[in-house]
Amino acid sequence: MKKTSLFISFLLVFAIVSSGCAKKAETSASASPASEATAASTSPSPETSAPAAVTTVAPADATVDQNTLESIKKAGKIVIGTGGNYRPFNYYNDKNELVGFDIDWGNIIAEGLGVKAEFVTGQFAGLISGLLANKFDILFAGVNVTEERKLTLDFSEPYGRDGVVAAVNKAATDKVASINEIKGKVVGAIAGSTAEKVANTIGGFKELKAYPGETELFADLINKRIDVVAIGRDAAGDYVKTAPKGNTIEIAGEPYTLADVAIPIRKNNKALKDAIDKIILEKKQDGTYQKLAEEHFGLTFDQ
Repeated sequence: MKKTSLFISFLLVFAIVSSGCAKKAETSASASPASEATAASTSPSPETSAPAAVTTVAPADATVDQNTLESIKKAGKIVIGTGGNYRPFNYYNDKNELVGFDIDWGNIIAEGLGVKAEFVTGQFAGLISGLLANKFDILFAGVNVTEERKLTLDFSEPYGRDGVVAAVNKAATDKVASINEIKGKVVGAIAGSTAEKVANTIGGFKELKAYPGETELFADLINKRIDVVAIGRDAAGDYVKTAPKGNTIEIAGEPYTLADVAIPIRKNNKALKDAIDKIILEKKQDGTYQKLAEEHFGLTFDQ
């Protein structure tokens, strides 16, 4: 009986101990998530941790000169973007030399700045974007000054004047009488040019084709693939006078409008613009301005 009592007591103690261990395990298990949650809530987060040291960069000041003039003088050259396919402004002669009104002016500006001129040619449509991307320092490409272009560019003192006209094939039976009469016609213009924009402004055409330069443009007019060319008056006049088949082309009517031709310059380059303006004004005073106009266009500009 005594042995039986001892055995029962042993079983009771074992049961109590086992029960206590089980409760402890449950408590530990239930406490673990709470502990992790507490740790997570007290760990620094991007939103609550102290910010790291940050260098504050002031916004670019639109009035600060970009020092392109200084860079030009250090390099000893000015990189000029031009077309190379737009007589008489910029083109290659029989000796494969880059010549023209723009080229003469580019050399004048370079000389006035005390550096050499380096001309880089490309399609007109890509010249302004190239200037904005710092591929060139300035452009000499017969660029007309427009309000739209002035939103992203500054312009020098004008060095020329030009206006958009219609050029037609003399042999055509239904020729337009002016640039204003392009309704229902297939029109050609140099891509990105003021003439292309003028044609779009007038509207009503059957089709407007864009060309990389005047060579391709006039070839299609001569071959009657287009009805009319929208182009600058000076380029049209030069083509009629000098091209082998220029006598098959004629200018129809007066210019749509006359506009200044000037040098596009990236904004915030006051020192460069002032230096270039000074050179152009000097050349207007000493007669070079009108001399170059007569040499390349056979006319003089109004001031």
